[in-house]
Amino acid sequence: MSDNQSLSELYLTGSLPPEIGVTQLPQTLKMLSLAVSKLEHDPMPDLGKLPNLNILRLFARSYLGKEMTCQSKGFPVLRVLKLWMLEELEKWTVQEDSMPLLRELEIRRCAKLNKTDGWQRLSSSLKELILTNMPDTLEEDIKKRKEWAKVRITVNTWKFDPLPPDTAKA
Repeated sequence: MSDNQSLSELYLTGSLPPEIGVTQLPQTLKMLSLAVSKLEHDPMPDLGKLPNLNILRLFARSYLGKEMTCQSKGFPVLRVLKLWMLEELEKWTVQEDSMPLLRELEIRRCAKLNKTDGWQRLSSSLKELILTNMPDTLEEDIKKRKEWAKVRITVNTWKFDPLPPDTAKA
């Protein structure tokens, strides 16, 4: 797959075969979405090396690990990052000089995420932070920090009620 140098957008649903993996993605990618990829090892060190990646979306069960680290100098042109329903993720670390151009960060239903090492480094470039169905402790921690004062923070709590019995049969 790394030979396909004209590929700029990719949406992958399902497990990645070991011979492909994130290290084999084309360097030309500008947008990458992963869903149900079931990656067991932190993909961020490798994804952070994609020199043209502007948008990264890690959707439900794309990563199954407990910790994720965005390494120093990683994601040099990333502007949008979405982390949705990474159910096991507990800690996300952002090292110095990682994601220097990030403008929008959306984190949705990562219920165990409660450790935010280095997130304050994002506040200098970040314009919008969207938290949906996240732990209250995480929301409170972010809101009380001075460095987030210039960031537009949106907190959403969505309830997903089951359909009424007669509607579910239709």
